[in-house]
Order: sequence, then structure tokens, then C-alpha cells
Amino acid sequence: MEKGMSKNTYRMLTGKRIWLYMLLLSLPILINNLIKSFNSMVDIYFIARMDNATTAQIDSAIAALNIHESFNNLILAIGVGLSIAAMAIVSQFLGAKKENKARSYSGQLLMIAIIVGILLTLIIVSFSWLFIDLLGAKEQTFDNALVYFNIRSFELVGVIFFLVYQAIRQAQGSTIIPTLLNISGIILNIILTWYFVSILNLGVEGAAWSTVIGNLVFVPLMIIDLLTSKKYIKINPKSLIPKLDTLKEIWPFAYPATVSHSVTFFGFLIINGFVLTQFGDVVSASFSTGNKLSNLLMNPIYAITTISAVFIGTNIGNKQPERALQAYKESGLLTFTITVVAISIAILFRRDFVIMLVGNSNPKLIEISIQYTFWLLLTQPFMSIFQNHMAIFNGSGQSKIGLKAQSIRLWLLRIPILFILWWIFPQMSYSVVWTAMNISNVLAVFYVFYLRKNITLDIRVNLEDEISEQLT
Repeated sequence: MEKGMSKNTYRMLTGKRIWLYMLLLSLPILINNLIKSFNSMVDIYFIARMDNATTAQIDSAIAALNIHESFNNLILAIGVGLSIAAMAIVSQFLGAKKENKARSYSGQLLMIAIIVGILLTLIIVSFSWLFIDLLGAKEQTFDNALVYFNIRSFELVGVIFFLVYQAIRQAQGSTIIPTLLNISGIILNIILTWYFVSILNLGVEGAAWSTVIGNLVFVPLMIIDLLTSKKYIKINPKSLIPKLDTLKEIWPFAYPATVSHSVTFFGFLIINGFVLTQFGDVVSASFSTGNKLSNLLMNPIYAITTISAVFIGTNIGNKQPERALQAYKESGLLTFTITVVAISIAILFRRDFVIMLVGNSNPKLIEISIQYTFWLLLTQPFMSIFQNHMAIFNGSGQSKIGLKAQSIRLWLLRIPILFILWWIFPQMSYSVVWTAMNISNVLAVFYVFYLRKNITLDIRVNLEDEISEQLT
């Protein structure tokens, strides 16, 4: 093993059982993602059981949280785009044994994350009322959403910083430290949500503040790790100073991934707004509940494909395109198998999950949630195939192709199909949503197979040494 190379990077480049290393490295990410999924359910769990609240008040509060989740995903698309860029850039530099450049670019990406987080907070605080109105929230749902939006905006600097920090560490095979820090924040959030909502009766406001505190409290430890680590990449504060040439090189990696996630989540935002305005709070809350279970089951897929993208990027940087392709193939088989097993179990126990999450006080909410969840899970295997293709697009530094895939799936397939069905078959009511979703998920898989033929596994980062690297 070469000096300065971590054991995990060495295994990515030389290990014989690629699938096994991917599985082992993805386990901390999986645990982290699972707990994050449960964490996203915490607010709904306690809000659904608020003391002295009517059914209408609870439905309104859950609908407000659902609106924020969709909007927040759109906002965080920028952070996700930066994290994908960080993963692709840093992994290729490490694979090419250019650790100084990996450090320098990491510092630039972290500074971008801080600036973006501040700007987004200012925008949301200033215009949250407009966003909420455009999303169709009215009366009490509007009031709840306004409180929740404004408070949660203060977490964005820390959240986007964490996404980039996590990507930098994952690019070198370090998955445990980011996971431990994130889990600690999540556990704190769960405790505070229980205390603020159930004990202090702060309702939506209490749920928002507990999440903000949980997301920010451990950011100082991330900074300390970045500045003092002896085992992994250590950032020199001077590398945080923006460098125009470096930013220009980051841009081709970051903007397609950012736009890809932005257009995806904006599309979901439109769909959620459509559901809320056309079918009301109960249906909107039901769809939110079903999406929670779907996201929970996708966590193993996201974890494995995250590590798969790192394997792909590292081996491309080390000029091993055949091994990068093998990582893509093995992660595809692994994720598909896991998905089929998981949904087979989840479909059988979906009623228990729904009642556990929203309680049993609203039969209509339970009935629609169970119905939606069944149809949602049926095409989950297709989504595992789709996500595995995103791993090779992003890991190879060709996130522009990922942008095409996401855009076609949502804007050329799902949303047009949704509105066409709603216009032609109004008697289908809210079932048009999952019908359009399933059709688009199946057709999108055929499209990514086509796109896969167009990618090349060449080094995309600039390996030329620079004088500025001496600062790192």
C-alpha cells in the first residue's frame, strides 16, 4: 500500500471481492440513512399524537410538514449536487494519487457549501410566505407551514456543510465518522422532539426547533475532524480561500448534479402541490406516509450506490476502467436483490407501518396510505436499477447524463402522464398519481440503459500540479 493512501482506498483499487467491500463500506451509510429516515418520521409521529388537537388540526400540521419536506428536498438539491461533485473529484484525485489536489479542492467545496447555505437561509426567510402560498397551503396549513419553514431555514448552512464533508470522507472510504456524528444529531433531535412536542406542547414550532438543533450541534466536531485528522484528508484553512481557476474546474461536476436534483425535486414539489390543492390534507398526508416507507426501503440502495460511485471514481482515477465497470455491475446485482426481498416483506406489513406512524384515529388516512404504499412499492426494483445507473454517471464525473435521465423520467414522463390521466380519466381521482409514477419508473429504466451506452470511463479531473497546491 502506497504512502498516504488509506486502507479503504487501497481495497477499492485492489480488493478481489468488490461486492463485499462495497457492502461493508456501505453499512455505516445504511445505518445512517435508516436512522435519518426514522428521523424524518419523528415530527409526524409526535405531531400525529399531539394532546388537545382535533383531527383537522393534526391533518393540517402533517400536511404542512409534508409541504416543507418537498420544498426542502428542492433546496437541498444544491447541497446534494455539491456532494456529488466532491465525491467524483476527490475520489478521482485519490485514485490518481494526487492527495494535495484532493485537499485543495475539498477546501474550495466546503467554502462553497457555507456560502450557499447562508444565501439559501436569507432567501427562505424573506420569501417563505410566497413559496407556501404557491404550493397551495391555505388557512391553518399555511400558518403551520410558515412557522416550520422559517425555523428550519436556519439549519441550511450546517446541513449543506455536512453533505460536502460526508462526501469528502466517503471518497476516501471513511464512512464511520460522518455516520457517528450524524446519528448523534439525530438521536438528540428525537429526544428534543418528544420533549418540545409532547411535554412542552410546542406543536409544529417545537418540532422545527428540535430538528435545527440536532442538525447544527455537531458541526463544530466536523470542522475539528477536517482540520486535525491524521488518517484522512486534512484541510488547510488557506485552501478555503476561493480560487477562480479551481471553481471553474468544479463547475462542470457540480452544476449538472445540482440541476438534476433540482429539477427532480421541483417536479415532486409540483406533484405534491397538485395533490394538496386537488384532493386535500388527508390525501396529501397519506401520500407523505407512503413516501416515508418507500424512502426507508431505498436506503440500502442509496448506501450501496454511494459507495459504488466512489469505487468507480477511484478506479477511473487509477486508470482501471474495467474494474470501475465491474463495480457498477456488482452493485447493480446487489441492490436489485436486496430491493426485491425488502419490498416483499414491506408489502405484507405495510398496514402495521402506517398505523405505527400516524396512529389509528383517522381511518381514511390509514386506508389511502395503505393503498398508495402498495402501488408505490411495486416498481421499487426499477428504481434500484435507475439509481445504480446514476452511480456510474456520477462516479465517472458525467453527471450531465444523470441530468438527462432525471429530467426525462420526471418532466417528459411522470408529470405529463399525470396531467393527461387526470384530464382524460377524472374518475380515477388520486389514483392518477401512482399510476403515472409507476409508468414513468418502468419507462425510465429503458432510457438509462440507452444512456449507459454513451458514457466513457476516462479521468475527468485536471491532474496537472499547481503552485497553489503548496498551500495545502
